[in-house]
Amino acid sequence: MAEDGIAGPSRPKRSKVQLNNYCGLDPKEAAHLLQLLSDENSDNELEEPFADSGSEYELESESEESADEENIIDEDIVDEANEIPNDIRDDDDSQEGNPGGNETDHSDINITWTKNNFQPILHTFNSSYSGIQGDVLNQASKEIDYFFNLITEDVTDLIITETNRYARQQDEKKWKDIDLPELSIFLALTMLMSRNKKLDMKEYWSKDPLLNSPIFGKQMPRDRYLQIKRCLHFADNENAPTNNRLYKIETLLQMIKKRLADLFHPFQDLVIDESMVLFKGRLSFKQYIKTKRHRFGIKLYVLCDCETGIVQDFVVYIGQQTNIQVRDVKGLGSSGSVVAALMDPYLHKGHSLFTDNYYSSPILSTYLHENETNSSGTVRANRKHMPVLNSKLKKGDIDWRCSDKILVMKWKDRRDVSMITTMHENKMVNLDKVDKVTGEPVKKPLCVVDYNGKMGAVDRSDMMISSIECMRKSNKWYKKLFYHVMDICMLNSHAMYSLINPEKVPLAKFQLNLIRQILEKYSATPIVAPQHVRGLDVARLTGRHFPVLVPDTPKSKNPLRRCIVCSQTKLAPKKRKESRYMCKDCDVGLCVVPCFATYHTMSKF
Repeated sequence: MAEDGIAGPSRPKRSKVQLNNYCGLDPKEAAHLLQLLSDENSDNELEEPFADSGSEYELESESEESADEENIIDEDIVDEANEIPNDIRDDDDSQEGNPGGNETDHSDINITWTKNNFQPILHTFNSSYSGIQGDVLNQASKEIDYFFNLITEDVTDLIITETNRYARQQDEKKWKDIDLPELSIFLALTMLMSRNKKLDMKEYWSKDPLLNSPIFGKQMPRDRYLQIKRCLHFADNENAPTNNRLYKIETLLQMIKKRLADLFHPFQDLVIDESMVLFKGRLSFKQYIKTKRHRFGIKLYVLCDCETGIVQDFVVYIGQQTNIQVRDVKGLGSSGSVVAALMDPYLHKGHSLFTDNYYSSPILSTYLHENETNSSGTVRANRKHMPVLNSKLKKGDIDWRCSDKILVMKWKDRRDVSMITTMHENKMVNLDKVDKVTGEPVKKPLCVVDYNGKMGAVDRSDMMISSIECMRKSNKWYKKLFYHVMDICMLNSHAMYSLINPEKVPLAKFQLNLIRQILEKYSATPIVAPQHVRGLDVARLTGRHFPVLVPDTPKSKNPLRRCIVCSQTKLAPKKRKESRYMCKDCDVGLCVVPCFATYHTMSKF
């Protein structure tokens, strides 16, 4: 009826649209055209570039009606959440395209949940096999030795071969084949650029007094550096496979990851999380994670050692082909298959793995426990086989269910927190903090406290890399990924150096020493280090030095000076000790015995 009770014209009933005439085409032609368009779209596999696609999930609403709700731990936990992309969602029932058709379906489990007292069945870990392997690195090794033990000769040969090949394929004018010394200098200057910020690449060779950095011009001409940067390549384009999105850099990545696994064996605690490589260009598998430092870019699934911060392995997210890359494990879903692939070399060894709610599920916990690996992490309430927990808790209350292997807990802090663990007891522990209202110690579940201390390893690695990253502007995504891998090798080299050497060197100083050593080894132009960097050590170790009494001052007839060896030693506990003796040439206070001899004979004391 129309307004004011006036009947309007009747409308014909809607019916299904018939393909009798579609833009002048008969039904067969129209159907054929639609099929072609559908096939083309499925081949492209283009994803929405602004779809939030990490493990950063939205906060849980009070109604608890959303299927993607997630519980976030309090301010001590950096718990990240967002919507899972369709091609990487944890669909336990969907296993299409699984290459291992005869594999065990890990989703076919039966879990009985009770409220009994939970006693975890812990898998023991033997730490005697952890650490740096072999004897190629020791306290006598320099920073350059650690770095080039990761960037091996095979890696540099690949870069040199493919860069020269690509330059010839592109008919690069006035191209001269690159060799190892020139590639090393190129990498050193690229790393040095992060220490000398300029707005444009060419400004590093500027002769303007306000911008001048003469080291770049002395080591390599500007046009030659830009030419190498333009032709930098890692694969042969003429033999490119049609079904591999990573072919331009995959061989190099596999070499470096294998070397990482061979050179260092991780300690007990491991963590898997996402990391982003900044890239805003056109790329079919570009991702968006709003809570990461770089929101747009290439997503990596990273396996990190909690004790040292060493990046042990990583998987590049490339859309639906990620499942093929990691060999989809039937029943675990896509996110669980990533965990299975990264942890495959470390199963059956008693490691403890921490994951966030993007990966965690009862199926994954069961799979890891059956493979002698402990696990813990936040979990979503709507995962398959999850028990139903009390939805209304007061602050500080907990509700739990357990099986013979798994404990699932829901704890109310400022928000609801859901945890799943196979390695923690169901108990609360006191923290050093005191509640301002009650005056009593703050209590948290044991699994939450352990998770807070271990889960941030990947984020800490990203934070450290951000201070020294050699990332340069490029339209080629694989070059961006290469620069990021160089930064990972830098970070791992520093962590290994800190493991062996008692003297703790900051990452920035380690990088500067590495750059200096590369240029000193491969450059035709000598690098003259300042006196405070090299001359003082050379003088105190090679010169003729004798102890003298500390000279009198107007205020004291028998003055004392603090012994530099006792107060700054790295090989023994530091202590404050005063001495009447000093070295006049070095102008430092020293105990006559044994510190005077130690200071003048040992480079590290």
